[in-house]
Parts: sequence; C-alpha cells; structure tokens
Amino acid sequence: MWQRPSPCRRLVGVSVSMLAVSSQPPDRHESNSDTGLVRTRGSTRVRRLARGETLFHSGDKRDQLYRVERGALCHYLRWADGHHEVIEFAFPGDIIGFGHLDVHTSTAQAVAKTIVSPISEDEFEQLLAGDGQLAARYAAAADREFDYLRVRALAGSRSAPAKRVASFLAALSRMGASEGRDPSIIRDEFSSGAVAEHLNMTVDALAGVLRELEARGMVTSVREGLRITDIEALETFADTL
Repeated sequence: MWQRPSPCRRLVGVSVSMLAVSSQPPDRHESNSDTGLVRTRGSTRVRRLARGETLFHSGDKRDQLYRVERGALCHYLRWADGHHEVIEFAFPGDIIGFGHLDVHTSTAQAVAKTIVSPISEDEFEQLLAGDGQLAARYAAAADREFDYLRVRALAGSRSAPAKRVASFLAALSRMGASEGRDPSIIRDEFSSGAVAEHLNMTVDALAGVLRELEARGMVTSVREGLRITDIEALETFADTL
C-alpha cells in the first residue's frame, strides 16, 4: 500500500547539505563499531542513528532528554488525517525530547547520520534557566500538547460529552503535575466559551457536564477555578463511559 512520505524525507537533501560542516566527527567522540555506541569524554554512552532512523515516535513513553552531538533530526507532528507538520530541525547543540506529558506527541527522525547524548532533568533545568531560545521551545511544546489533548478528546468521544470533558480535565491535571503545579486545581475559567469551543460543545452543555461531575463528587467550583476532588474516579469515569 502506498504511504505518504514523511516531510523529513522530502527535505533530507537540503538538510544533509547544511550538515556538511557540523557532521564532522568531533574530537571528543570515539566510535565503537561493534556496539553501535560512541563513548564521549566521561564515559557517557550515546546513541548513533542512521539516516532515516527514528529517535522517538508519537505515543512512545517520554523517559529521556537528548542533546544532538552530530548530524540533525527532523522533529514533526503526524495528524489524524495523515498529514505531517514539521516543527523544527534539531542541529548539534540542540536539546530534544522535552515536554509535559508522559508520552511523546511528536516524532524525531534522523536526516543524516546522527549522534545524540542523554542529558538529565537537572541539566535540562539549568539550561532552561539560562537559554531564552530553549525556554521558548519548551513553551511551544506545551501549546502543542494542549492541542494534542484537545484533538484526542474530540476524536475519542464525539458522541459522549461527559467523557470528553472528563478526559480533558484528567489530562490537564497530569500536565499541571508535570509542571510542578497543584494537579487538583484547573486555574483557567473552565466553564468559559473558549473552553467549550475547544471541546466542540456549547457553554450550556459544558456547564451541564460540570454539574454532573460535581454531583458525582469528582469536581467542585472554587475561587481559583475548578478543583478535581477525586482524580481516580474522574479517570475511571472517562475510560468506562
């Protein structure tokens, strides 16, 4: 069956020419052809990717951050209708793999022979504090994840408004926890027209669902916005409707 080529494949010729200098092996690397790994100074084990190989896919568990050491990665989204959207190209020195959710919502594919090294969460936080460009990319990742959650909620339950709202609330709670905020508080005005539009509902329908969830003891209105009083019950409700 014919499959639409990824945008990375279409752009790979341009990207490889841009890497003529940056892809030269840096002195700090020592190849190990038997294992497919490279050792950097300090015995850090890094990954080597062939051209076209994927570092992570959308849906993979997010368990590691990476720095590009050599080569380049095409970072892109694949939407439900099959079309691809290129987010960026990551070149040597760039950090990739960060986000707020437990899983990746995008894909990173090597457009040339590429080497990446793992970095810790602590190192990432230090880099984030002093790098405005990285901070902007991190904020953009949050926006993409919000869109991902909204699209997934709509696609998964078009005929079940209560499930749509419960799924969205549970996902926002998890995102808040990953950002170090109180996961039980949804601080935005959740009953607003903007949120209803995001969920493809009327304001009245959204208010009705929130009343239902409150009657079930899962949420309650507070001064800050909305409090999730029973996250486990909310997630179970979303999964079983």
